[in-house]
Amino acid sequence: MKRILVLFALATMCFGANELDFNTLSSDFTQTVSSKTKKITYSGYFAIHKDLGAFWHYKTPATKLIYFNYGRVTILEPELEQAILTDLKDSPNLTNILSQAKMASKDTYKALYDNTTYTIKVKNGLPTSIDYIDKLDNKVSIKLSKTRKNEPINQGLLEPNIPENYDILSN
Repeated sequence: MKRILVLFALATMCFGANELDFNTLSSDFTQTVSSKTKKITYSGYFAIHKDLGAFWHYKTPATKLIYFNYGRVTILEPELEQAILTDLKDSPNLTNILSQAKMASKDTYKALYDNTTYTIKVKNGLPTSIDYIDKLDNKVSIKLSKTRKNEPINQGLLEPNIPENYDILSN
């Protein structure tokens, strides 16, 4: 029996099973963006459904709601009463980043997405942090907490609802 378990574990590792694969993923986050001259810290939570899209709710320093679905990104900025619509190809896609990640060491994965290398730390099969250098040469570090994988999420969270009084900007 032990041999079968060992063979199964080896086969799983060899054939690319990735502990970062998921159907749904949700988490609280703290994101720090550091440039050569300043550092900004954001916090909030996100919910992702592999097939339907993602929702990121930035709570601080300013409220921002970001929806990734149907090949588009919708950004709602309540303080400015505006919505920004853009193509998904211009934005990092966490679902793709995690699914493409390859094990680099015991608790570390690396992913190359859109010419950016992402380092993902994992504990107990769940991502705990994501670090990368963005296209403006800023160091970005996203720390995750209260992460839940493959649990039901409210799919209504994934649909943007643009208030009628918002200005709509698109590119």
